[in-house]
Amino acid sequence: MKGKPGNPGLKGRLLDKSVEAYVLALETINRLSIKYRVETFCYLICNSWELLLKAKILSDTENRTSIIYPRKRGEPQRTLSLRDCLIKVFPNSTDPVRRNVERVAELRDESVHLVIASIPRDVLCMFQASVINWHKKLNSWFGVSLSDRIPVGMMAIVYDVKPQDIDFSSAKLKRELGKQSFEFLARYCASIKREYVELQSNSEFSIGIKYNLVLTSKPDDADITLSAGADADFISGLFDRPRDAANTHPLLQKDVQIKVNNELSLETKINQHDLRCVIIAHGIKKRSEFHYKSSLKWSQNQYSESFVHWIVTKYRQDGQFFQKARASVKKAKQAAGHHLVDIG
Repeated sequence: MKGKPGNPGLKGRLLDKSVEAYVLALETINRLSIKYRVETFCYLICNSWELLLKAKILSDTENRTSIIYPRKRGEPQRTLSLRDCLIKVFPNSTDPVRRNVERVAELRDESVHLVIASIPRDVLCMFQASVINWHKKLNSWFGVSLSDRIPVGMMAIVYDVKPQDIDFSSAKLKRELGKQSFEFLARYCASIKREYVELQSNSEFSIGIKYNLVLTSKPDDADITLSAGADADFISGLFDRPRDAANTHPLLQKDVQIKVNNELSLETKINQHDLRCVIIAHGIKKRSEFHYKSSLKWSQNQYSESFVHWIVTKYRQDGQFFQKARASVKKAKQAAGHHLVDIG
């Protein structure tokens, strides 16, 4: 990270501090004896992101004033906030990496006023994505590896509780958290779930609610694999892998149709052609969280419950969702000059 000997320069100092904050964030969230670990993790991981983003802006602009607000008379000089850094580096407001950091920052801001004793599953999944995203950006932007400081296993956040057992309909949980913390977390987790669907279950926003991160020498045992790069010293990829298709993707196409129609009830009814058009138009067969097909001969296409939820959400966001899918497939068919085949 250093330039001239003994002088790392501003960008180098920002990167050094960002790494320190990142390491401390991981040590804190995985140290179960710390009661204040959620709040502390939020502060540290947000600080780590802010410093990394400032180093990225400096690297792109080669101008140190690019991370400084215009100075007002009588006021001290201020550098860009985390949110303004995110806007500069990720101008797309729906970028899943940006949204992930913004949601963690939202929790950090609220943590100033609240004590969060229990960690919902949705929050842990979002934390995990932020940890992976930071390391990937450090490597892709600066070619830096942390293999000498952080074993891969340390990047897997420890679940010391059963987060799925945190039930926001429970009066006991409300007493344990306190009314203000309880109401905030209930709203916050509900909004995370909605956004996760809106971002099409993108793993850069949240490591899927139904996944587990496992450190294992047998990749087939894991839902998510952290793969080594060419030098086997940094994470180069994140791959979702269903463990048991009978559990993760239990639905045939006709089952999806029935469930969607049951969910939509009187709103609309779809047929098999509607569903085939959605599958083709949105590339569903390329999305492992929605589709699975065994390599065995004569195997059938299988779909997840998440696919049903995604379709229903899309339709309720846009009443023309199915019509647009049909139109898209019809246009593609006409351009290709062949008929739509039944893809099951």
